[in-house]
Amino acid sequence: MAEVGTLFLVVGPSGAGKDTLLDRVREKLSGDDRYVFARRVITRPAAPDHEDHDSATPEEFDRLLEEGAFCLSWEAHGLKYGIPVTFEAERQKGRHVVANVSRQIAVEARKQFAPARIVVVTAPKELLAARLSLRSRESAGEIKARLSRQAPEITDIDGAVIIENSGSVADGVMALLKALNFRDLAAAP
Repeated sequence: MAEVGTLFLVVGPSGAGKDTLLDRVREKLSGDDRYVFARRVITRPAAPDHEDHDSATPEEFDRLLEEGAFCLSWEAHGLKYGIPVTFEAERQKGRHVVANVSRQIAVEARKQFAPARIVVVTAPKELLAARLSLRSRESAGEIKARLSRQAPEITDIDGAVIIENSGSVADGVMALLKALNFRDLAAAP
């Protein structure tokens, strides 16, 4: 029987660059069968400026949740998010699962799905505000409110990897590859 793979819980505030880094790392690891990237189910229609995800109405999401379709689920910013149980099955086969999750569930998920590692992608508030503004999804007031909300502090958890994503995308990608224990960094341009 294969050793259980690691669940990498990638968290961080909106605007930190999680989706950009995850997209680039997913591309770089596309030929490596040891890694699988969780595709989230979200109660938001698909759109070109949002992450690639499976959409569900709130009613469909609730039905799926009740049927046990998710190994992880949470609500944030008026939306519901879920990680399908199929990804836990992949982990049980020895594959490492990389999942973009909410900070509010990361600590509990880490306990529930050992081995698991929390990877925190962050950036200074000024940079977060600038990146959120570029998205044109929220007003300046909504961005200010989003950034002022208190989020669970997880940067001091033993074993959490912190990626300060304020440099180049290439630097952030290398930091995330390192956090995922990807050994052949020289092969990842």
